[in-house]
Amino acid sequence: MNDIRPINKGFEDFKLLPYLQSLNKPINDQLIFEIDVKKNDYIYLPPNKDNFIYEIITGSVKLGGYSDDGDSFVYEVLPHNEFFGNLKYLNGIFNEYAKALIDCKIRLYDLDFFKNLTTTEPAVTNWFISYIVKRWCSAEVKLKTIKEKNIEDKVKSLQEYYNIEVTNTKGQRFLLSNLLSKKDMGDLIGVTRQTVATTLQKEKQLVF
Repeated sequence: MNDIRPINKGFEDFKLLPYLQSLNKPINDQLIFEIDVKKNDYIYLPPNKDNFIYEIITGSVKLGGYSDDGDSFVYEVLPHNEFFGNLKYLNGIFNEYAKALIDCKIRLYDLDFFKNLTTTEPAVTNWFISYIVKRWCSAEVKLKTIKEKNIEDKVKSLQEYYNIEVTNTKGQRFLLSNLLSKKDMGDLIGVTRQTVATTLQKEKQLVF
């Protein structure tokens, strides 16, 4: 999936905080601040009524929800430079959790401040639209893979898609695909953890 990961220079080349600092506008620590989140700690749980948008400075975060039976599932894993959170455009329907895969440093933006920026600053507006389209395309690419490929190709595509190096707050480096549990992988491609385990075991036997 790496060859079809959306490439979006409008998103990748734009850094929000440095741009805001270049405007010389007053920014206090109530509008933008940073926190450290330990591995496996939750950044938020449903219904997440906090008024923040989150940016991953270092680390990796997985996003997910809960089934009607109360079982958790993962539907997205994000590396550094990605944004997440509740924009509150869904009339209260937001049942997402966010959990640190490794020790993370997260930047928080006040929600009203962030939304105002996306509508009043043209450069930020262009970046934000570009970023949303990139995430939308990424979701479509993954859905296409789930629908069209066999299980072996699904697992391989998932590993390629998350073939990204991430760093924790201690400077330790990890390959994102190696941080995913078999359940995470199963959730992301729509199969059970047992199916993923069996497929990975077959791959090892073919290699050796």
